[in-house]
Amino acid sequence: MNDTNSKIETKIVPSIHNTFSLEAHLKTADEAALGNQNITCNTYKLDGEFINSHQYVTDDEGKFEVSFDSDNDLKIELIFEGSEEYEKTELTTFFLKESEEEKKRIEEEEKQKELEEKRLAEEKEKEEKALKRQQNKERKAKLLEEYNNNQNYLQTTGDDNVAIELRNVSLSFKIGNDKIDNLKEYVIRTLKRNKEKKTIFKATDDVSFKIYKGEKVGLIGYNGAGKSTLLKIISGVYSPDEGDVIINGNIAPLLSLGAGFDKNYSGRENIFLNGAILGYDEKFLREKYDEILEFSELGDFINLAVKNYSSGMLSKLGFSIATIVDPDILILDEVLGVGDITFRKKSKEKLKSLMESNTTVLLVSHSIPEIRSICDKAIWIEKGKVREIGEVNYICDKYTKEAKNASKEKTKKLKPQRF
Repeated sequence: MNDTNSKIETKIVPSIHNTFSLEAHLKTADEAALGNQNITCNTYKLDGEFINSHQYVTDDEGKFEVSFDSDNDLKIELIFEGSEEYEKTELTTFFLKESEEEKKRIEEEEKQKELEEKRLAEEKEKEEKALKRQQNKERKAKLLEEYNNNQNYLQTTGDDNVAIELRNVSLSFKIGNDKIDNLKEYVIRTLKRNKEKKTIFKATDDVSFKIYKGEKVGLIGYNGAGKSTLLKIISGVYSPDEGDVIINGNIAPLLSLGAGFDKNYSGRENIFLNGAILGYDEKFLREKYDEILEFSELGDFINLAVKNYSSGMLSKLGFSIATIVDPDILILDEVLGVGDITFRKKSKEKLKSLMESNTTVLLVSHSIPEIRSICDKAIWIEKGKVREIGEVNYICDKYTKEAKNASKEKTKKLKPQRF
């Protein structure tokens, strides 16, 4: 610098709309103001590209002010013409500093941008859901068409292709209203002839349907509709009062797993007992014994009386016996989740392998997604009667819709009333 040792002090004054003001104060080293001095202000982009140049004159206090309009950050070069050594000083970089108004404007723009992005995302989600609904609708329509075509074909194949047929099957139970706790009271009331008459409950009422070989059929309906009773009639546990049950092929009924076990016998002895009930001869069971034991995961517990078994252990043993062969007809009554996690996985894989074959499957489940995933046909049972038979998605859609409406009506009735 020259002998006066002059210098320029600068500061940025915030403004709005991509503008800023620069205040500069020219003074000597001993803080004396240099008024009426010529100042050159050159502006550059950050990459060094020259933009423009302006001349300014300091006021009596050595100050001057300049404003800039720019969308970008700038480099500013101030040259004091009164000093030879002060020319071409190092470039000073100034960055835009938003004012409060500018901050608010930017925040509002960002907020609007976020709202717009959210709106677009919601619209996209709606469009995707609508597309998915349309695709699902088209898929169901195609499945329904395929089902109807297949049923028309099956009806032409004759009775040899029928796995299960029920003709006007009815079964009733007598339900007593008397609370008789012991034999003595029963005998006394019988002799006095003052026992109340029993109520007749019709569990199934004139049920007729055909299930063709290889079909996967789900029975749906509310609790007490008669679904499990129908499975027991088909399995031979119950004999109907009226009608005919025609079965073509061997059945593996997985109803109440462990039913038919003698609790005082060991697991090993019950393999032969339960297997005989399912129609397997002793020679076959001896050949399959090791396979049953391995699948059941019971190990040394097989020699204990089953009265010491947990419900999970009973289920494992019952499942292992029932599925030891590939049956022509597989009957399932809410048994797809037996045992612990490891065994459930193994049992589902076993059932899946059976279902992928030409095995006819008849399934009762309150899980509609399970019915949809396994079955291609559904039979809706209501109050012991067949309400409707058809393609699984078509029937399940109608059933779930009615169930939701019924639930809403019950909820309305439960709401407290004001008096």
